[in-house]
Amino acid sequence: MILCPDGFHINIMPEILHSEIKSYLSDQKTASGNRPLPPVILIFGDELLYKSALQTLLDAIILPEKQAFSYEPVDGIPENVYPVVETINTYSFFSGQKVVGFLDTRIFYAKKNANDILEKAREAHNGKDFKTSARYFFSLLSVMGLSLDDVRDKTYIGLNLDMDVVGDTAWLDNLVDYCAENPPKETSAEDPSKILQQAVEKGFPKGNHLILTSDMVDKRKSLYKVIVEKGLAVDCSVPKGENWADRQAQGAILAEQMKTVLMPYGKTMDKAAFQKLVDVTGFDLRMFAGNLEKLVQYVGDRKTIAVEDIESALPRTRLDPIFELTNAVTDRNYDSASFFLKSLLSRGFFPLQIIAAIINQTRKILVVKDFLDSPAGKFWRSGFTFDQFKKQFAQTILPALQAHDAILVNRLGEWETRLHSKSESESDTPPPDKKKKKSAPAEKKSAQPATDMLLVKQTASPYPLYLSMQKSDYFSRTDLIQAIISLDQANLSLKSSSLNPELILERMILKICGLPKGKGHINATKSLP
Repeated sequence: MILCPDGFHINIMPEILHSEIKSYLSDQKTASGNRPLPPVILIFGDELLYKSALQTLLDAIILPEKQAFSYEPVDGIPENVYPVVETINTYSFFSGQKVVGFLDTRIFYAKKNANDILEKAREAHNGKDFKTSARYFFSLLSVMGLSLDDVRDKTYIGLNLDMDVVGDTAWLDNLVDYCAENPPKETSAEDPSKILQQAVEKGFPKGNHLILTSDMVDKRKSLYKVIVEKGLAVDCSVPKGENWADRQAQGAILAEQMKTVLMPYGKTMDKAAFQKLVDVTGFDLRMFAGNLEKLVQYVGDRKTIAVEDIESALPRTRLDPIFELTNAVTDRNYDSASFFLKSLLSRGFFPLQIIAAIINQTRKILVVKDFLDSPAGKFWRSGFTFDQFKKQFAQTILPALQAHDAILVNRLGEWETRLHSKSESESDTPPPDKKKKKSAPAEKKSAQPATDMLLVKQTASPYPLYLSMQKSDYFSRTDLIQAIISLDQANLSLKSSSLNPELILERMILKICGLPKGKGHINATKSLP
């Protein structure tokens, strides 16, 4: 650790993970005593993790019995930047360390976080927490450079929204009305992050510490870079994806959370019970920890929590994401698909949003099927393990996939050219002058057709491709074409008929998956009627 002229310590580990906090604090201990923690610390990511990290670091700076006098938490709204800067630059009335917490701040948000911010606004709105939902929405408007007046017409064009996140806009319309009735307080035109950055660069009185917490951070912001230079950033982010690596990381965090909750009570949970609790709760740390506390009370003096306890004591609270439904449909598992469909509809998912996700996944499986039916896909066989797939991936499978993508792009280009030529020949409008007409083909050749159906994206991960190939075994080419037709028919019915949307979607899923188990379940490799 290096001491700078302005009194700040530059830590040799300016960025650490939440799992590294204990080892970091251990490294701060020396033979001559504890080295002081940096004067500015940013903790960001999952709310439960960053609040736990905050308490751990706070306890390392100030003894718990002194925190009532030497720790001052402040709500992280932008207008509170001024009192925070004033407080952190004021000497404590008591001897020793002083900490100011600027908590749950949104000053690190950026445009790239727009969909995540909107999703949090929606979650808060669904939970009837309109005040929090409005704060997220005003933060969204801020990072997009908009005001409430820009969305009063409720068209939301300027927000450039992902409709998969928005779904039915009724909740958003309601939120805009609430925001209009409860506008935020007027704030200074000066950027609060710049004010805070200047304060961090200038330095605080010796013994004073500023701790900031946030759920989302744009690391490109200059404030973040200054904090890393002058202090410490603790990353409490959790992978949100569904690939193998992300699920492994999520499982490790949940397992650690289980130990944290159960150890003080002297209780344990076996692997089957742990997996059952994950199935019931999903990856929601707060809900997971709350359910563990309930189970501790439920089992009483018994030391072990079993699967039967979870089934008896806990309702299913997991918020089933839409990929659970698409996975069930492409696995041709009607029972699971029907369950997840009802779960999503009960949560207010828009029917057209659901069908769009299934269409997208089915099209991808059709492209995979096309590849496996080609000479390049002859390596694939039923029962092919992931280890076998991974060993061949870099040298043979990946180049074959890339070549197949190139053929698809060229084919799409040819189709677009033919459609363009046909539309010109059928047009009654006289063609433009010859010079303009000659330049058109050159423009067309330079533009590559846009498609989301490429098998290999910018980062080619073998596991998702392996899973897609496994799913393609459940369908023949005829099955997949018939599934696309069924999806198109359901899409048209949702838009044009007055039938119950759930009935339309159930019928479509039945056509794709076949009859449920125990009712003449159709073999997955046979064509649908």
